[in-house]
Amino acid sequence: MKFKLLYYGDILTNPKKRAQHIADIRMQFHPQLKKLITLQPWNNLAKFMMPDAKKSPIITRHIGGIDWNPIISPNLKMIAELDILLMHPEIVGVPRSDIDNRVKTILDGLRCPQNEHEIGQNTPNNIGPIYTLLDDDHLVTKLTVNTSHLLSTEFLPGSKEKSPDAVFMLIDVNVRVTEGTLENLPFIV
Repeated sequence: MKFKLLYYGDILTNPKKRAQHIADIRMQFHPQLKKLITLQPWNNLAKFMMPDAKKSPIITRHIGGIDWNPIISPNLKMIAELDILLMHPEIVGVPRSDIDNRVKTILDGLRCPQNEHEIGQNTPNNIGPIYTLLDDDHLVTKLTVNTSHLLSTEFLPGSKEKSPDAVFMLIDVNVRVTEGTLENLPFIV
């Protein structure tokens, strides 16, 4: 099963408030994943998500007073392959285009926080569950990253504030099932 996620904003390699920066990235993916859960076959995951989960295995994690609903979970025997197109306004190959640390930041933004210290102080706790792509980044079994020069930011939200750390990112997500079960049957294609 495949789908795409979009991101536009800063990807800092060494932010002073790392937890908050990661939380800001998560919150850009949250509405996209929340919408995904309303579509077939993804809406089958709702029965495993709390607070009104009907069946086991429950995949919701409760951390820091917030319910986190990962789409890809080891409880459902699912893994992800990610193909990332990372476009930034700098010329490709200059020192500021630090790809390894940016990828680490992106992966942290795609997963649930592992403890309260990773949540970020401005993460809203009154919007219901927050959706993340991954329960944990160890569920990524294949990762490809292509970088390119972003020639125009005119079509992007907030494009008047041009930051050297801003990127436009398109993430192709390929969800694979590692072991067929009744719970993940709709995702075996």
